[in-house]
Amino acid sequence: MDLIIRAVARLRDRGVFARLIIAGRGDHEPELRRLRAELGLEDRVELAGFVSEEEKRRLFRRTWVHALTSPKEGWGITNLEAAACGTPTVASDSPGLRDSVVDGETGFLVPHGDVDALAGRLAQLLGARELRERLGEQARAFAERFSWECAADRTEAHLETLLASRV
Repeated sequence: MDLIIRAVARLRDRGVFARLIIAGRGDHEPELRRLRAELGLEDRVELAGFVSEEEKRRLFRRTWVHALTSPKEGWGITNLEAAACGTPTVASDSPGLRDSVVDGETGFLVPHGDVDALAGRLAQLLGARELRERLGEQARAFAERFSWECAADRTEAHLETLLASRV
C-alpha cells in the first residue's frame, strides 16, 4: 500500500487530484499512517479500516480505479471483485496479479515498485472517462467468466477427460 500512497503524492505533485481509500486492517497500518502524514496526504488518503462485504462492494462500485501492488499473490481475488463491479485495476505485474488483470483490457499492469509507472497509469485512467468506462465494462465481462458454475463445469470436463484417457 505504500507504493499506492507514494503514487498519490506524485499525482498531487503533477496537479492530478486523486483520493485514495484503503479498506481493511493490517500489521502495517501504523507505518501507512506515518507515511501519509510524512507526505502531507491526510486530506487525500483515507484509512477506512475493516469494511463489511456490502461496504466493500459499494466502494468498488463507486470507485473509478482499483489499485493493488503486491509483489506476488496466489490469485488477485480483489482485482476480480473490483472487475465484477465494473472497476478497472492498476496492479503490479507480478505472479497472481497478472492472471487477474488483462493489461490494456481490464486495467493496467505496471512493473512492481515503479511508482512513476503506477502514478502514470492512475493519471491516465483518472483523466479519461471513456477509457475508464471501456476498461470497466471489459473488466466486468472478464469477471463473469469466473463463476462457481463455470468452475464446476470446467472441473467436470477435466475429470471426464482424465477418465476417458484411462479407458
